[in-house]
Amino acid sequence: MASFLRAATVRAQPSLARVSRSSLLTQAHRHTPHPTLSRRKYAASAHGDHGHADRPQGTYDQGEQVAAFTSFLVFGGIMTYLLWKPGNLPGHSIYKLDAVNPLDKTNATASGSLDAANEATESPADQTTTPDEAPEAKPAVTGTGADEVTNAVEIVRPLGTFYKYVIIGGGTAAFHALKAIKQTDPQADVLVIGAEPLPPYSRPQLSKEMWGSKQRKALKFDNWAGDETSVFYKDASAYAVVHADPTAAPEGDHLVFKTPADRRKPLLLLKHRATALDVDKAQVTLDSGRVIQYGKVLLATGGTPRRLAATIDLPDHLRPHVTTFRTLEDFQRLDALTDTRKHVVIVGGGLLGSELACALTAKFKAVGRDGGHVTQVCRSEDGVLADVLPTYLVRWTTDQLRDYGVEVLKRKDVVSITEAATFKEGSAPQLAIEFKDGAVVEADHLVQAVGIEPNVELARAAGLEIDPVHGGIVVNAELEARRNVFVAGDAASYYDMLLGRRREEHYDHAAQTGHLAGKNMCGETSPYVYQPAFWSDLGPKISFDSVGKVDPKLPTASVWAQDSPIGPTEGEAVAAGTASAPTTTTTTMAQTTAAATQSGPTRYEHGLVYYLDNNKIVGMVTWNLPGRVELARQVVLRGEFQYKHIQGLTRMFNIHRLDMKPEAKEVKEVEGQ
Repeated sequence: MASFLRAATVRAQPSLARVSRSSLLTQAHRHTPHPTLSRRKYAASAHGDHGHADRPQGTYDQGEQVAAFTSFLVFGGIMTYLLWKPGNLPGHSIYKLDAVNPLDKTNATASGSLDAANEATESPADQTTTPDEAPEAKPAVTGTGADEVTNAVEIVRPLGTFYKYVIIGGGTAAFHALKAIKQTDPQADVLVIGAEPLPPYSRPQLSKEMWGSKQRKALKFDNWAGDETSVFYKDASAYAVVHADPTAAPEGDHLVFKTPADRRKPLLLLKHRATALDVDKAQVTLDSGRVIQYGKVLLATGGTPRRLAATIDLPDHLRPHVTTFRTLEDFQRLDALTDTRKHVVIVGGGLLGSELACALTAKFKAVGRDGGHVTQVCRSEDGVLADVLPTYLVRWTTDQLRDYGVEVLKRKDVVSITEAATFKEGSAPQLAIEFKDGAVVEADHLVQAVGIEPNVELARAAGLEIDPVHGGIVVNAELEARRNVFVAGDAASYYDMLLGRRREEHYDHAAQTGHLAGKNMCGETSPYVYQPAFWSDLGPKISFDSVGKVDPKLPTASVWAQDSPIGPTEGEAVAAGTASAPTTTTTTMAQTTAAATQSGPTRYEHGLVYYLDNNKIVGMVTWNLPGRVELARQVVLRGEFQYKHIQGLTRMFNIHRLDMKPEAKEVKEVEGQ
């Protein structure tokens, strides 16, 4: 008892500006200072007797015990006040930190690119702490948006060596897995390891709503309901952020706590990568050299943007003008440079390339930029979205983008990127982009939007199976690759019980697999039976949703309403066999293309595209028909509808109404069954 009082008295000294506490999990370990604290000056311990080295620990005479008990009563109130005054927390072991405080604002390096991240908001319904646990004031988040938290007096705890759940990756799949784990196992210790300097955020908006947002500099956008929303899923204050001390690795990783609620928050380790995974020893090695033991681990490693072969040997002075587009930093960079540069070339005819082309064109139009324009380069001979849509719709969509102001080049392969003849740093043009056919385009900037490669090297080195066809880490229907090793998001090659083995790279898939993986890590054994969807908006005339297997190599059947606000031409009406009354046209791809050729340009204002495999409907696109994607998902999930059911199914979608009200909320019996 006397020893306890001596240690506690030292513990309460106001001269200690910053204190540390051990984070080891077992009670036995809590009695021993963590070995990584050898750099710090040992001040006191609540479990050891360092005042009586000349006799066995814990041996006291009766007088000492009475005196100790009396002293405890007298000084108890004083100790409680000192330990719980604003900014202090009790800890098991108290240490004085010798190194310069790496969290001091005067020592922090702030790029300024994400200064507004601290304005990110979160829905009260998604709070992971109760109102009485919430901090009195949110930590200031500046610089990189999450890596700078300061306070006059802070509790510092070294990063632990074991966590029940470890999540490798800091994106959408990781966030939804974390959320599911905390809902199922609220008291569990969870460590999230993210390579970016930011908490998890939503990627789809980086090529969609963010470009039209007046608050994009503050990293906010208006969601579908018109509400201003942060691109971050949660504010940085929702996490216990692990900071890296540059003066010591791996011992420099530590936690900063300000309130009791902080200790119950999930741990977020930023700007770190996992370099090795040992599934037999159940451990992860970080790039700092630190080894973390886990109970269950999730690989939500995402993907890395592909690069053009022509960029491999690019001169250093041209590299800033040739970029990819994947992260929030990429968005900010492209937004900033298009404030001054007039001509941007986007290589890639897929969803990302098409969305960026339309977004930048809209930006140039909004600010009235003289001569500002976008060139989109496609390998396909038909145009944009050739990897998703049937050929006739690819051609029509390409024409719409051209009408909107995008210069679309088809059948082009980039073979070299060199310095333009008129190159002068800071002026345009700066790049000379040469194509396989000999054509050359000069531009200020080039964006590569040619897909991603799933990040599987960590798994490959660990001996996990890699899908040789689809890429990705092979998992079973429960998203498990090996015992206690789960995979979610872009990196997962999963077995779809309806459509076979697949790998998807869209937001909906990442969110759903992350959620299910989190549940299964906590003990559930649910299979992944969901059919993921994706959506895209291209200019003012095109908005579509897709669900299931949408492969243009498959046979397709389309149903198009001919009563659009613009209305069909007379030739189209005759070709469709319709009068002026609302009607539909059901065609195969070949029939639709032929009708358009014979009767003039067809307008595909709103309709449905069905994708068929062995005469069974395996995928759908709802074209300019908001609110129908869930109904389309049910059609695919049923796995029993065929070509003969299309007319009956189409009536449920009520394609003549554009007010987000389909005829039915769920699929029922249809003609032909």
